[in-house]
Amino acid sequence: IKANKDILEQRLNRTQETLARIGTVNLRSLEVYDSVKKEYDAIQERVDIISKEKEGILKIIHQIDVRKKKAFLKTLNKLNDIFSRNFSQLSTKGQVFLELENKKDPFEGGVSIIVKTGHGKYFDVKSLSGGEQTIVALSLIFAIQEYNPYYFYLLDEIDAALDKRNSGRLAELLKKYIKKGQYIVITHNDEIITNATNLYGVSMHEGVSRIISLKV
Repeated sequence: IKANKDILEQRLNRTQETLARIGTVNLRSLEVYDSVKKEYDAIQERVDIISKEKEGILKIIHQIDVRKKKAFLKTLNKLNDIFSRNFSQLSTKGQVFLELENKKDPFEGGVSIIVKTGHGKYFDVKSLSGGEQTIVALSLIFAIQEYNPYYFYLLDEIDAALDKRNSGRLAELLKKYIKKGQYIVITHNDEIITNATNLYGVSMHEGVSRIISLKV
């Protein structure tokens, strides 16, 4: 070692100070390390398994979302066609259609009913009159029933806001749908009554209600 005695003594002192700061050596440190490493490896293995399972679940969720979106859009398009067709049978004033609020992600928004008049103007259904809103609502209700039919329906005075002409159109639409299901319609409208297949009325006789039926 090429150094004089003083320099070597300084280096020795610094080394001794470093060793003093390190402290005593734990002779069981390697054993403790092996134990901790074994535990760490076991945890890491479980983490890897969970991560792979998570990736698999996220993949399945994505596949379900894709199929769900595809099925939803297919249903919406089919329903839209029937909805527009029903409206054209009930009204001669323009067209109606369903429109997504969020076309990129349908499930992040709702569905709006848009009305287009013969003049090319677009309206929200809320801006229509009571009778016009009834026609739009009935067109959609019957569209849903045609797409996913049931066997029994109960309709309570659905013609209350309609005039005679629109009531006649509604009666014609009902004639089409009663061939596919059973409909009970509560009404006082002559147009609806005339086109019914069976009539049921309630009369009062000496304070007792009686049901009267008539097959048309």
